[in-house]
Amino acid sequence: MSDIMIAVDLSSFSENLIRTGLELADKMNASVTLYSVVEIGIGIGLPEGGPVFTDDIPARIREVEERLEAYRQNYPDKKNISILVGTGNPKNETLAQAHESNATMLIVGTHGRTGLDHMLLGSNAEYIIRHSRIPVLVVPYNQEEH
Repeated sequence: MSDIMIAVDLSSFSENLIRTGLELADKMNASVTLYSVVEIGIGIGLPEGGPVFTDDIPARIREVEERLEAYRQNYPDKKNISILVGTGNPKNETLAQAHESNATMLIVGTHGRTGLDHMLLGSNAEYIIRHSRIPVLVVPYNQEEH
């Protein structure tokens, strides 16, 4: 059985991203790993919860696990959904986990930033696409606007 890893940033779009990934997983008869990264340190593009200082990491990991579990509970009929939380730089940790876990596909979302925002913040999705050794499906966060 193949495994699809869905990289979730816990933004308001996460539910849509997960639903898209689960629909694809059903068609592929694949298991799913919901994956999120607790970003450590201070920098541009802070995680939604703000910077994470060393003593906050275990609590933040538990919080992220709880939020992923809440998403999983939205799909009680799906028994093949696992949860995993990493720490560090989101794009690097997401790629490392996808490759180490032998996922057959990685699903990520993109905010679709352009111009100065893109230059300053970079694009995690773009980086992941360029460096991934497995197929990547990118789901636009603003797809309801199209």
